[in-house]
Amino acid sequence: TCDCCQTDVAVTAEGLVAVYRDRSEGEVRDIYASRWLEAGWSEGVPVHEDGWVIEGCPVNGPAVAALGDQVAVAWFTAPDDAPRVMVAFSQDGGATFGEPVRIDGGSPAGRVDALMRADGSALVTWLERTGGETAEVRMRLLASDGTLSLPRRVTSSTAARASGFPRVSALPWDPESVLVAWTNVSGEEGSRVEVATVEVPRP
Repeated sequence: TCDCCQTDVAVTAEGLVAVYRDRSEGEVRDIYASRWLEAGWSEGVPVHEDGWVIEGCPVNGPAVAALGDQVAVAWFTAPDDAPRVMVAFSQDGGATFGEPVRIDGGSPAGRVDALMRADGSALVTWLERTGGETAEVRMRLLASDGTLSLPRRVTSSTAARASGFPRVSALPWDPESVLVAWTNVSGEEGSRVEVATVEVPRP
């Protein structure tokens, strides 16, 4: 594995599914998934064969979310120096994945998180570069049929590694909104974690 990239795990109807950035002998660093079965962890399978070759760790791991047998994986990749944030669905608990959908705005820094919604859609957050080291925390809803919402800006940020990985969580008492947390590194008092309730965008 690419051991500087974060892993993630979710609970499906069949058990656990873990996602991670693989590292081949040829330095291909695509996203793989493994399931916890009766015999233990299954051999990892590619979520998608991006073919990203990089001789160094991007410190940019994937995110996975599940609802029953439906699984959504979000990740950052940059084959041919073309950065992008991708999302792919599985309908069989992470055994196989469909074709991914690109959701970023053209200049992503990655740092993804994902949340499955009750209707089977996936809500994804990421950092989008807006010029130099400036960036925005953005979110976008991807329906299981591939329909995308418009991207929604959550807050301004920076692409510096100190800005960390924004996180999204459901609000059980408000299904139309989510809680987003991020690291603000530009304050006069130093770095701090901030949170906000954000309305979920519509496809």
